Amino acid sequence: MGWPYEFLTLDEQQKHSRRVSLDRYAAYAQLSVLVPVGLFLLYRLAAWAAMAATARRGSYDVIPNSPLLKSQRQSTWSKVQIQLDKVKWWLGEDVYMFGQLSGQRDVWIFGTAWMVWLLYLCVAETGHDYLHLTKRFGIIAASQFPIQYLLALKSLNPFVPVFKSSHEAVNRWHRPVGRIIYMLLCLHAAFYVNYFIGVGILVQRLFAPVVFTGVLAFIAMNLLTATALRSIRQFSYRLFFITHLISAIAIPPLIFYHARSARLFMAVALAAFILDLITRKIDTVTSEATVERIAGTNLVKITASLPHHKINRFRAFPGSHIYLSIPAAARPDSDQASIAFLLFEFLFNPFTVAAIDDETGDLTLVARHTGGPLTTALTRFAGLKPANTVTRSTIVSREEGKIPLCIEGPYGVSRHFPSLAGGEFDRVLLIAGGIGATFIIPLYRALLHDSPAAKVEMIWAVRGAGDATWAVTGTNGKGKPLMEDENVHIFLTGDILNSDDASASRLGRSNRPNPGQRSSSVDARGDGEVEMSAMYRDRRRGGRFTSSHNRKRPDLKKIVDDVFRQSAEERVAVVVCGPEEMGREVRSHVGAWVYKGRRVFWHNEGFGW
Repeated sequence: MGWPYEFLTLDEQQKHSRRVSLDRYAAYAQLSVLVPVGLFLLYRLAAWAAMAATARRGSYDVIPNSPLLKSQRQSTWSKVQIQLDKVKWWLGEDVYMFGQLSGQRDVWIFGTAWMVWLLYLCVAETGHDYLHLTKRFGIIAASQFPIQYLLALKSLNPFVPVFKSSHEAVNRWHRPVGRIIYMLLCLHAAFYVNYFIGVGILVQRLFAPVVFTGVLAFIAMNLLTATALRSIRQFSYRLFFITHLISAIAIPPLIFYHARSARLFMAVALAAFILDLITRKIDTVTSEATVERIAGTNLVKITASLPHHKINRFRAFPGSHIYLSIPAAARPDSDQASIAFLLFEFLFNPFTVAAIDDETGDLTLVARHTGGPLTTALTRFAGLKPANTVTRSTIVSREEGKIPLCIEGPYGVSRHFPSLAGGEFDRVLLIAGGIGATFIIPLYRALLHDSPAAKVEMIWAVRGAGDATWAVTGTNGKGKPLMEDENVHIFLTGDILNSDDASASRLGRSNRPNPGQRSSSVDARGDGEVEMSAMYRDRRRGGRFTSSHNRKRPDLKKIVDDVFRQSAEERVAVVVCGPEEMGREVRSHVGAWVYKGRRVFWHNEGFGW
């Protein structure tokens, strides 16, 4: 079977019919996104109706191992839910290509299905008209721009409330949609170049204004796609971010001029992007903050005072994060035309809110100095002395040692969590790795505050005693010091083995029984095993904190298994925040119980170590 498309000469009526067909299929492509959204809303409606019906029957929280709960688990609906949970878990498994993490199965499966659907829309009813096929690829790609831009929004993302998620989770779908758009545009450009060569007008048409703007948009799309590669992002995230931002602003106007039929799509995409930026700017507050180093570590503690209406939003959603930026008044270089000054216009780093002071309304952040420009600036601020400090590289008035910082938020998935302490779950396991405790500890405190009798266990693997000192002064949600809570278990990754008792006493203790029986790898970079040491109080030695017994790594598998073995009927929630390797390991252990039919709520809040 040969190539079916030809260079046809059409009359005006045929061109009009082609235009109608192009617009119709572009509408199909754009509106078809409502199908998965609608199906999910119907699922939520059905779940709400089922819960309402249960409430009308006067249901109550049954006791684990009770005959009623066992009977419910044997019901047809419960068996269906268990099978759906297994499918959902399987879809969430990681996919590796050439030894590199390439997303999750659900993204690949549904992304492939979406691509096949769009490819069908690109060829349906195109007949033998080569230009119809060429234009169809372009208009179908253009129709996806509003969806692509909406998926990327932080403040006004419409998919976040629909899927009860966060913009970070929704952003997983932004990437495959972007790849599909790029593929369609590549085919659109290749078909047009082939056409221009075939009719002998390549040079003449290529530099015509209408065509050339399309060429510029395609170049911008190539730059955007190239810098989005994992290797480039790891080499320079700032290069990726700046290129992404400039390209995202430039592409819609270029396509707007290039293709009249795509103007509505480009206008909607750009308007949504700009409106989101405006909303984020309005929601950003400039606060006087105190920045201090945490001794013996590369951590920086930021304490900022926020307006009353703003701080209440953070209290309502523990584990939220903010985007931090440095305003002009506090930037290292005062020359507004310098690259060093302008660079900070593109620096918006996310930090989890580690604590909220109910009395003062202060917000506390803990950041690790990673060598980037923003954390480097924060570290420099922490090293400056109070009073009006003026140096060659820093011009900023610092009353009482404070500097102005811009805070945008709150963001995060915690606002859409099920009620972990409201009876939906019988047991909760919280696992943190390193700085990931800034997400886990607020959740732990909130859980105990809302439900003091909740069965909650917290595991924290941290490099050294110094890295945990920022948390020792806080309480556990019941007014008890966090480090005296028998359900908080801290494992140190090494430096405590060579530290003195004073260093150990800064940390606190872990009362987990028999820590020596656990071993596992929670190395952040996967470059070898790191020995872990469980800290606990040895009362035989006068109550000193010691690590001289059973210096082993925490056995994450045994920790997870111990939680699930408490009762076969318990509903368990597992929340992890730490390095990627830790999250993957815990997920594999939890998955074994999901496939056994256990009902589990799982969330992995990805973080760097």
